[in-house]
Amino acid sequence: MSSESNISWETLKDVAVTLDSYRIRALIDAKQEILDAGIYSEKQYYKLLFKMFDEEHLKYRLFNYLNQHNSNNFDSIKQFSKKNSIDIRKTLSLLELLKNENLIIVNKINDTIEGNNDAIKATVFKDFDIQSRFVKPSEVKSIYEPVKAVFESNICSGCGLCAGVCPVNCLNIYNGFGKLDEDVCIKCGMCYFVCPRTYLPIDILNMTQENSSEIKSVSTIGHYIEVYSARTKIESIAKVCQDGGITSTCLHYLFDTNQIDLALGAKMSGTPWRPEPIVIQNKDDILLTTGTKYVNNPTLSVLNDLNKNPTKLAVVGVPCMMQGLLKSKIYNIDIPALNQIKFRIGIFCMESFSYESFLKICEVLKVNVKDVRKTDINKGKFFIYTNSGDELTVPIKEITHLAREDCDICFDLTSEAADISIGSIGSPSGWNTVIIRTQIGKDLYSGLIENDLIESKKIKDAKPGLPLLEKTAKSKRNKCTKHIDKKKNEKIRYPQY
Repeated sequence: MSSESNISWETLKDVAVTLDSYRIRALIDAKQEILDAGIYSEKQYYKLLFKMFDEEHLKYRLFNYLNQHNSNNFDSIKQFSKKNSIDIRKTLSLLELLKNENLIIVNKINDTIEGNNDAIKATVFKDFDIQSRFVKPSEVKSIYEPVKAVFESNICSGCGLCAGVCPVNCLNIYNGFGKLDEDVCIKCGMCYFVCPRTYLPIDILNMTQENSSEIKSVSTIGHYIEVYSARTKIESIAKVCQDGGITSTCLHYLFDTNQIDLALGAKMSGTPWRPEPIVIQNKDDILLTTGTKYVNNPTLSVLNDLNKNPTKLAVVGVPCMMQGLLKSKIYNIDIPALNQIKFRIGIFCMESFSYESFLKICEVLKVNVKDVRKTDINKGKFFIYTNSGDELTVPIKEITHLAREDCDICFDLTSEAADISIGSIGSPSGWNTVIIRTQIGKDLYSGLIENDLIESKKIKDAKPGLPLLEKTAKSKRNKCTKHIDKKKNEKIRYPQY
């Protein structure tokens, strides 16, 4: 049977455009550099290349489908999904790529619902207005530039994911700042592709978390199934934990039940109160990671070290890290270490500091960094507890100018993209607030209870409870909106949320 009878002209055009894709060409042209770097094996390289080809091919198929009409809407997206037997969320993720590559224009149409009395107005998704630009993909400058552009715009989260996937090891994230070796960079754009600060399809993240095919509004703390207040019953963890010890207890349980082989987290380095990534290999290592660190730590930068051997992995991280991981799951291009992640354990985060800023806080409180035993943020104050028994405080408003500017454009307080989110806001002292977001998170929390590892109660039975958490989360969202609007007005790069 001849190829002519099996392959349509449209299919051939899609393949031709895909092979001309900047992302595909860069990987093909730099094959030897990638293999020489040793991050990916030859088998992994080909798997990644062909998976990326399939994704690009499907994207351009959608592009051509939309170009067949002067305008399209949500029904068009549904029809394409049905025609190609793919999930609606998959099509929406491709639509998001086409929009960010300036190949199409997408306007989201919302209905506004007036609230009763003091209730806040709500917006509800109604439809899309999708306009084709009728341009050739090869004529549009690729958006997949190196994340150096993110570093230079002061919007980098410092999560380390770009360095954790780079196929030639040309990126380094340290102390919340990124550096790019331009002599080594192959301009493949993988870093830009996974970065949570380039573009982040929030609607699709929420739909994925809820396992829904509908675009819906979510609460100020994101989608969740249940919220609890809890504390550990494991004595060794209770002695050293920050609040309720639930994060450490989750890892303890997962190691104990062989659900994970390794975990990623943060530990203190040899420099007092400067954290560094750690690959946690057993239950004893968990105790090295206890306590909150407010200095930025690029936990995900060590993912590249985990490509060699198959493993079951849990990642503990702040909201930006969870965003990057869920985004990478949605745009899966077969990066080995990312596909090995079984649990996303998120922690609450309002903002982070550079190490130099943390030292300035110590100066404000007149304490030697070597004497700091524990740090905390609570009730609008930054606390430092010393080895000599002192409790020192400064109002957050007096040191907020020391926080990383890059954190100003983050809207997420509670790690909305995690399976399970853990923090202290909303629970009494010595307890954690725990937000169950996915079935994976629910099963994990149930395992803690069934094995009598934690004391747990509904958040409605805890004080100050959910209202304080929602209020704080809303405050962070408002602050984020304000800073992004400022960047828009000044025509400065900002994240595409």
